[in-house]
Amino acid sequence: MFAGKQVEWILAPMDGVTDYPYRNAWIETFGKHACMHRAVSPFITLVPGTKVRLSHLRDVFPEYNRMEVEPQILGNEAEWFLPMAEALLDLGYSSVNWNLGCPVRHVARKQRGSGLLPYPERIAAFLDRVVPSTPLALSVKLRTGYFSHQEIYPVMEVLNRYPLKYVAVHPRIGMQLYGGEADWDILERMLPLMKHPCVYSGDIDSAGKAEAFRKRFPAIREIMLGRGVIADPFLPCRLSGMEFPAEEEKRLFCSFVRALLENYIRADLPEKMILQRQKLFWSKFSGTFVPEGAFSQIKWQTSLDDYIRVCQTLFGKEVWSTCI
Repeated sequence: MFAGKQVEWILAPMDGVTDYPYRNAWIETFGKHACMHRAVSPFITLVPGTKVRLSHLRDVFPEYNRMEVEPQILGNEAEWFLPMAEALLDLGYSSVNWNLGCPVRHVARKQRGSGLLPYPERIAAFLDRVVPSTPLALSVKLRTGYFSHQEIYPVMEVLNRYPLKYVAVHPRIGMQLYGGEADWDILERMLPLMKHPCVYSGDIDSAGKAEAFRKRFPAIREIMLGRGVIADPFLPCRLSGMEFPAEEEKRLFCSFVRALLENYIRADLPEKMILQRQKLFWSKFSGTFVPEGAFSQIKWQTSLDDYIRVCQTLFGKEVWSTCI
């Protein structure tokens, strides 16, 4: 059996997916069963000006978050980072993550996210300004290049000059988006060159994959879970050695689905957006815990009332009424 308790699982940032209603629903449902109590927030974009509006930081308000969360920022403007750092300090945060991994093309074209990786001199200029100017501990989440894996080597030389909390590595290049497989060979070549703790991110979606990774990289003790846990919210439980009888699995999944709905309603979003988010999650769910034909029914619903009626049918009214 995979010795998952040797590893700390971290919920990876996924823009438009792992926001605080999702994080809270997951920890409320599965937190007592699994070793995943930390998350990195989806990125907060740097904005111009000397003040940051609190509404811009809503996703990381401490009072909204039941998971321990590290805010992530996206941008390349050091002068915009400093007001952001001050605002995060005022909220009580002691660390922040810098996104050098986002592969989305319109982001990369602005030399943000993984689009900054071909420009190590710009990364150095950002860090030269930021690191001495804020008491926040800084970590970095990156890909291994945008156009080529070879871009990571000068970037690592730059990062090694600064006192970073950790470097989280997703071993794909930005041009791949999420195609192909995470390249463990490039990770293996990088590790001897890294002076910071390494956190791994990418394609851990089963106990078998986790076990293979741990055998090859036993020194890495922190692993981010992203698309794997969105598809299978039980994944951190399985990786922590937990399995559930079929009826308990059904009840827990129903509780999670209901918590997702209620948390997004409490977030006071428009009904259309809440419904779209529920459909997004159902389009990703994959496993024996998913009622047969569920998404084909849910995707056509046009109101939350209709969505709830479908859920009652899928899980049974008695289960739905008692699963919170």
